[in-house]
Amino acid sequence: MVRRYHVQGYENFLKYVEALKKEEPIYILYTGTKLENGKSWCPDCVHAEPFIEKGFETALEKTQLVIVEVGDRPFWKDQNCPFRTNPVTKLKVLPTLSRWGTQKRLEGDQLLKPELIDMLLTDEDD
Repeated sequence: MVRRYHVQGYENFLKYVEALKKEEPIYILYTGTKLENGKSWCPDCVHAEPFIEKGFETALEKTQLVIVEVGDRPFWKDQNCPFRTNPVTKLKVLPTLSRWGTQKRLEGDQLLKPELIDMLLTDEDD
């Protein structure tokens, strides 16, 4: 079973990844923060969620999925948002799913394609 972790905000994200142990496959899902109704303010994130969930059903048992809520819409839309400017994350689009420690990632509409999600999750490290 995939181990899931939730992180809210940039500072908490930095603390979390600093302590990560990299022996296991780690995937980071960047998404808009959830509203009171339990859904993200980001409609693309809401649309992609079932595809992402389905993809992780067959992931390796030791896989970690870190779900990072980047903040509210105004914070994300600011071009100086640290998730956009950080040289490691370099986010352009929400949602983004990346394999930590690699350049491998899927962005936006790519997360609506089960075959791409499967490829990301099953591809060996370079």
